[in-house]
Amino acid sequence: MPSQHAIEVFAFLNFTIVGLSLVLRPGSWARFFLWMRREGEAGAVIYGLLCVLWGSLIVSFHPDWHGILAILPLFGALQLLEGLVFLLSPYFGLRLMAIFTEDRLALIRLLGLVALVLAAVIFVVLLPVTA
Repeated sequence: MPSQHAIEVFAFLNFTIVGLSLVLRPGSWARFFLWMRREGEAGAVIYGLLCVLWGSLIVSFHPDWHGILAILPLFGALQLLEGLVFLLSPYFGLRLMAIFTEDRLALIRLLGLVALVLAAVIFVVLLPVTA
């Protein structure tokens, strides 16, 4: 399996699982972000590293910026930028993280729906390739 196709499958699986989790368990995510905020700079570093890991995988293995799947390297680049913010300016990152509270579960669910739409787009594009 070529690496570009492999990262598309990787992204599909991650968007699906995380998207379902965000939609079905938004309170768990709100508590996760609260826990990271309580950890201060260490919480920002944890989140920043997750963003850099996810983003760098996508950007490294999906270099094509054309067609409908250009959303993948775009998402990867946004994740790298988010990781950069959290790692270089942790207090700003922690303020961003404060948006996701138990009072705003609808916002967390909305992010889950976005992830599921991305998974669906990838699935529709991948279906002919894997069939």
